[in-house]
Amino acid sequence: MLGKYVWKSYEEVYRIAQHLAKGMALQKIGNTLQYEGNELRIIGIYSKTREEWCITDIACWMNSITSVPLYDTLGEESISWIFDQTEMSTVFMSASSIEKIGNMVKKGLVKTLKNIVSFEEPDIKSIDLAKELGINIIPFSKLIEQGKEAKVELKPCKPEDLITICYTSGTTAKCKGVEINHQAFRDDAFSNINSGVFTKHFPGMVYISFLPLAHVFERVMHYCSIIGSFSLGYYSGDVLKIRDDIAELKPDMFVGVPRIYFRFYDVIMAGIDKTTGFKKTLVKRAIDVKTAQFKSSYTWKHWLYDTFVLSKIRNVLGGRVFLFVSSAAPLDANMIMMFQILFSVDFVQGYGQTETAGAISLSHPSDLDRASLGPPLICNQIKLQDVPEMNYKSTDMISGENIPRGEILVRGSNIFKKYFKDPAKTKETIDIDGWAHTGDIGMISKEGCIRIIDRKKNIFKLQQGEYVAPEKIENVLANCKWVSQIFVYGDSFQTYIIAIVVPKKEIVLEWAKAKGK
Repeated sequence: MLGKYVWKSYEEVYRIAQHLAKGMALQKIGNTLQYEGNELRIIGIYSKTREEWCITDIACWMNSITSVPLYDTLGEESISWIFDQTEMSTVFMSASSIEKIGNMVKKGLVKTLKNIVSFEEPDIKSIDLAKELGINIIPFSKLIEQGKEAKVELKPCKPEDLITICYTSGTTAKCKGVEINHQAFRDDAFSNINSGVFTKHFPGMVYISFLPLAHVFERVMHYCSIIGSFSLGYYSGDVLKIRDDIAELKPDMFVGVPRIYFRFYDVIMAGIDKTTGFKKTLVKRAIDVKTAQFKSSYTWKHWLYDTFVLSKIRNVLGGRVFLFVSSAAPLDANMIMMFQILFSVDFVQGYGQTETAGAISLSHPSDLDRASLGPPLICNQIKLQDVPEMNYKSTDMISGENIPRGEILVRGSNIFKKYFKDPAKTKETIDIDGWAHTGDIGMISKEGCIRIIDRKKNIFKLQQGEYVAPEKIENVLANCKWVSQIFVYGDSFQTYIIAIVVPKKEIVLEWAKAKGK
């Protein structure tokens, strides 16, 4: 535990970001790149999610600087590719990452790095390594101090300015740089706020940030926080201690990806399984009664059971959570229902990609369809395109009703303009009418909401001519209590498929112990 949270007002954060922006302007931080007839000033941000990451991002808006976020988990090939493509000379980073980047410079994998802006004081080893390589280390705090006295004029970004190049986490070293302008982020954030999901709870809502800010989902949630005046608390940086952070912050809203919710679900259900006697009977009774109530009247609150039986489970996430938000991949409807029963909360799902600057649709708490990803946001349009080779068409009939199915196409002000220095991929993704092809297969319900049902490119044919959609199989097997992660694979030269499974360590160890292994 790092202790109590220390708060800054939005006015304080604005002032710090302004000083940082002026310090950056004074020191001419960032490389200037000639790109398609324009000048881009570029800096990188290579760090876990933290306060300084956000402040650096805001300072970039204030001075028309294009930021390039790098996941702190990226491999050397991807980092090398991003540096080569953007010609980055300055990176803002945690002091703990200096040695890793320095060693890459030593190996010749990073050739353009000249300046490191360190969020903390680096150790002697990192300082010596930087000196040896001719890299200048600038303290983050020093730039802010210099900016307080700097007489420089800032040039805030315009809506059409390229505010970031977000690299997708591709399966090869050649990840794609997605160009996103300021308007795309702004419109996506405003559309999320105006969806009605958050309205009744802000201003003043407390939100914990722990997902990577290099991902557009977390980044757009930051912009939603600014627009909606949420109180934003950062985790300590150690995922293993996230429960301690939550207990201290007591957030009102929790935003995660399916993998996080699977972890919470496993921990909670394992805890319930370990209870014994009358206590276990009472918890199971509470779940059964609330499940029946949920299915009959779609209400998940029960005063008696919520107050006296399930309150300890609710306290696992601080005791105040009223809203769960999930994105990145659809969650199982039964799991969503169980979260609502155990925590008595609203639960919504969003759908989007890096190329859409965040969400393109968001479900509503009142939606009776738990698998729904909601209607389109007000900043974009969605349509489906037939995929005849997979038997998905706009004319598809399900239970006597026309339920259109096909590849999801989207266009609007939140959609990316192009891939950085990659016109071929851009042409492949955005058609002549401006529709971005997501590669996801969806269906539109009679209420006008989106569901993801398949992936266009993620199918293969086995030797006997049978088509296989591995994600569908993975989604089923991932619900097994023994499975932590699973990967299904096959090719056209074989008659069968295989699965690589990472088992859940704690469950396997319990089983082994019971068997005397």
